[in-house]
Amino acid sequence: MIKSSERCRDVRSAWALYWPDLRSLYLLAAVLTGPALAADPPKPAPPAAQTQAASTTLPTIVGEPGDALNAMADSLAKNGALIAASAGGLQITQADVADAMRAMPVSMANLGFPALYRHVLDELMNEKLASLAARAAGLDKDPDVIRRQRDAADHVLAQAWVSQKENAAVTEEALRALYDREIAGKPGPAEVRARVILVPTEAQADSLIAKLQAGEQFDDLAHQYSKDWTAVAGGDMGWLPLASLSPQVGAAMFALAPGQYTQFPVRAQPGYFVIRVEGRRQRATPTFEEARGMLVHQLRREAGGKAVQSLISDSKINVPDGQGGTTAVTPAGR
Repeated sequence: MIKSSERCRDVRSAWALYWPDLRSLYLLAAVLTGPALAADPPKPAPPAAQTQAASTTLPTIVGEPGDALNAMADSLAKNGALIAASAGGLQITQADVADAMRAMPVSMANLGFPALYRHVLDELMNEKLASLAARAAGLDKDPDVIRRQRDAADHVLAQAWVSQKENAAVTEEALRALYDREIAGKPGPAEVRARVILVPTEAQADSLIAKLQAGEQFDDLAHQYSKDWTAVAGGDMGWLPLASLSPQVGAAMFALAPGQYTQFPVRAQPGYFVIRVEGRRQRATPTFEEARGMLVHQLRREAGGKAVQSLISDSKINVPDGQGGTTAVTPAGR
């Protein structure tokens, strides 16, 4: 539904239910009490997993969801070596949590810092516990797993190289020039405030639309039936620009007038959506400081693309021709 970074273009596990276990009880207390746990020794947690709240100042929510998500991640990364949780000798640091946050759909920023921190830490802990079980089962010796681990290491190295090129491109002069060219003197983006109900099947979505047509309230139905993380808020997504939405959801959402809802289910990766628009607005022209996060993101994206393109242009790729020889292939994008 919601676009994120290049690594996460589709909504993935944001709507998955938390795994219920004893560690969630302590973790919930940790994230709600915030930095207080950093000052006092944490109380004993269940042996399977010990968790600790992030000892960091909660970031101010900025204008764009993507900027807010990065601000939250950056606040954790400042103390990246701090242990956020541990299980069976495996540790999760705040840097690990920050990396996972950046890979989330940008709409997850609307959860706020404590709830998002809990969600990400819960997912990482699940992964660590599963990896412990995999090692105990001997899967770390499986040739296919070893190959995939090697591929994952290559991916991390490639991302580090691209990130180095991206960082070098972000200068104050470049940011100012991009602002003057793309933003200054132009109106801000159009936005809609919308509610959604997410259900697994088209039949369920059709049933909910029938209930709306019969006069039932959208927010009540969202509370009862939606599998989206916004269900607790009656499906309220807040204000969203078109650029933060997937093509299917964005087209449907921006076609509605305030007070209207979709007459047919909208299919997106996690399921079927029923959408209602609550309002529309035109944002004012952002100031340079308000737009800084977006400008940094754009400069990094452009620099990363150019860096990869330079590699493609200089490469020569041969593939087997099926007859014992090879054939030269022009890389995509050349």
